[in-house]
Amino acid sequence: MKRTLDYTWVVIAVCFLMVMVCLGFASSTKSLFPDEIAKDLGTERSLVAIGESCRYVATAIVNLFFGVLVAKFGPRKLIFAGFASLVSSMFLYSFATELWQIYLAGTLLGIGFSWTTTTMVGYVVGLWCSGKKGTIMGAILASNGIGGAIAIQLVGRLIDPNVTGSYRNAYRMIAIVIAVTAVIVLIFFRNRPKNVEAIAPATSAKKRGRDWVGIEFSAAVRKWYFWGACVCIFCSGLILQGSHGIVAMHFKDVGIDYSAVTGLLSFGSILLAGAKILTGILYDRFGLRVAASLCTMFAVISTFLLSMVRDGTTGFVLAIVYMVVCQLGTPLETIMLPLYASDLFGNHSYAKVLGIFVSVNVAGYAIGAPAFNLCYDIFGSYVPALILVACVMAAVLVLLQFVISAAHKEQKKIESAFCEEERVAL
Repeated sequence: MKRTLDYTWVVIAVCFLMVMVCLGFASSTKSLFPDEIAKDLGTERSLVAIGESCRYVATAIVNLFFGVLVAKFGPRKLIFAGFASLVSSMFLYSFATELWQIYLAGTLLGIGFSWTTTTMVGYVVGLWCSGKKGTIMGAILASNGIGGAIAIQLVGRLIDPNVTGSYRNAYRMIAIVIAVTAVIVLIFFRNRPKNVEAIAPATSAKKRGRDWVGIEFSAAVRKWYFWGACVCIFCSGLILQGSHGIVAMHFKDVGIDYSAVTGLLSFGSILLAGAKILTGILYDRFGLRVAASLCTMFAVISTFLLSMVRDGTTGFVLAIVYMVVCQLGTPLETIMLPLYASDLFGNHSYAKVLGIFVSVNVAGYAIGAPAFNLCYDIFGSYVPALILVACVMAAVLVLLQFVISAAHKEQKKIESAFCEEERVAL
């Protein structure tokens, strides 16, 4: 028993490393590449952005089957396949000379992320940890910010046009870092605790930060609030990833120096680590409504702020404020997805609901990336799109309140029925 509980921390540590490298190096740096690729291939930003859409479509499709795949193959084999896809993707990006190669690399990237980041970590934490899941998930996913801060500086120097940089070399460096990390993770990772029953989730109704028995997947999809949650998650993914993906280009467009842009992105990545931990703590202490509502509110504010960034001292100050505020909304697309699945629908359907929620989220990503860049191609600015999506995000905040209320009302009914069954049994 003692040995099993001790090894939980080893699994948490390797998950931390996996997310730090995979998301930090292969995702947090993504806004540095499209402009350089477009110039090198002599094409439009919006066409290059389709590669991001391919990534998100692949992730969405693969995650629809996450519950089935992880039950059949186990998490370790899927993690291995995920790392292999990520390394292949980075090398393909580094050698690509045609758009179709960029799109194929994006597809491999999406498959790789499906099995090495949010969905997999959510599943592993649910299997190995019985309490404080918000805090643990927040700590693990916070590693994205740490990895991103490091990666942005390294990748930024390799790409920097002021020193005749090469984005191709940057991709090759990322591939090597991911490959080395894969070896370490696979050596120490274990599929499940040996005494899984001893630390299995409790089958009592959920209170803050703990497990509850939940409902079956077939029943979950018949609830209106399941689809309401999907709408909120889809819109959050579209807006957050779409806006984050154009930050570097928007800053450069309004006149902020390239070195200052990379500095701002690194600053944001460091703050992101703290934001995810804070979100997890808020969830464990105050529940889903407080954590989700605050994140959504900050997402609304951050998109408005980004639309206001201009050249000059005032604009640069706004850029700094934006980098602070936007990190507080970013957990909506990472840590909040497993927490939505666990809190709203419980243990019975957790893996399947989590897979669906991640799929819906990245489906939003797939539309967001090209939509923002299409706006730029039409208007020569990202500002109209930013103002529009800020209004949409405000509507999401309202819908979210109804979703959580309906889900928690259903949860109380299940809790009452569970307690009545126990009373009758006694």
